[in-house]
Amino acid sequence: MDNLIPGKWRLQQHIYDASQLPHHYPVFLKPEWGQNSNGIVRADNDRDYREFEKKADATDVTYIVQEAAKGNFEYEIYFLRSPENKECCSFFSMSKVINVSEETYPINSIHNSNTFYEDITSSFNKSELQTIWGMVKDIGPFRMARVGVKADNAADLLRGIFQIIEINIYLPMPLVLLSANVSRNEKFRLIDSIMKDAAALVKTIPPEETGKRIFFRKLRAHYKVA
Repeated sequence: MDNLIPGKWRLQQHIYDASQLPHHYPVFLKPEWGQNSNGIVRADNDRDYREFEKKADATDVTYIVQEAAKGNFEYEIYFLRSPENKECCSFFSMSKVINVSEETYPINSIHNSNTFYEDITSSFNKSELQTIWGMVKDIGPFRMARVGVKADNAADLLRGIFQIIEINIYLPMPLVLLSANVSRNEKFRLIDSIMKDAAALVKTIPPEETGKRIFFRKLRAHYKVA
């Protein structure tokens, strides 16, 4: 996955090794098989980093060390490709991640009570949304994905000045469904529309494309770090 991200957007990452100290802090220690930010820890100094070895050994999980992304704001880009044309998308949304705490580098997730989501899709015009889609659509052949990025502002995002935090491809939730500025009725309408698009995408999977069976690996990893 890391190799699919163009260098200009890629964060430095390596397998956690207590003896391989980072050059800069903070860094984030992430389970290789993680979801919903479970198990992610921030290390702010050498002591934090070395002491994490106890947890890593206890959970028997491979952890990735990721440098902290620059940028004042976190954005989530969600898309479903068009079943008819993979160069187009049938659904595309933009969400802004808002953290109301005073932490400089918070670990945002649906489990963090300080984290909220705001749908900002309508704040971009059609051409601007197409620009963002044009930047993310070639990062892997994924039929659906949610790409988390950090940028100083929406203008930089449009100029391609951002860093990718993660790419979620295992049944990612469109965060518009958690956005406080989207009505309940609109969320139900979106669920219906998104599920229809997803079902149409499933039908495009060739019979010989069996994929890898990873559900139980992810489930085991989840309970090790939860």
